[in-house]
Amino acid sequence: MTPSEPVFDLRLVGIGIAGGAISGFFGVGGGIVLVPLLLGYMGLTRRAAHATSLGAIILLSLAGMVGFALSGEVDPVVGVTIGVGGMVGAVIGAQLMNRLSARTLRLVFAVVLIGAGVRMVF
Repeated sequence: MTPSEPVFDLRLVGIGIAGGAISGFFGVGGGIVLVPLLLGYMGLTRRAAHATSLGAIILLSLAGMVGFALSGEVDPVVGVTIGVGGMVGAVIGAQLMNRLSARTLRLVFAVVLIGAGVRMVF
């Protein structure tokens, strides 16, 4: 599946629910869940899965933030400051991703996931 194919698939709704639930519960980027699911269940290319998850994360983050803001848990100044830095970092990361082979991207993603998992354990 290429990113230019407009398609509605009920699996996408399930992937969105999984990514949103994990993002809201753990406060992590849904890409940890979305990328593997888009690769495995939707057959997207690695680059398309990474790029598509970024688009979805915008909505997941907004929905989660509203829920936390209603309970007074959001510091808007800190959030905006991190967001501005994150936007710069995302542009840099996207440019870097486009320069990596699919194999290298897969390996880097795996190392990041393993590193995050090990850090959470300890």
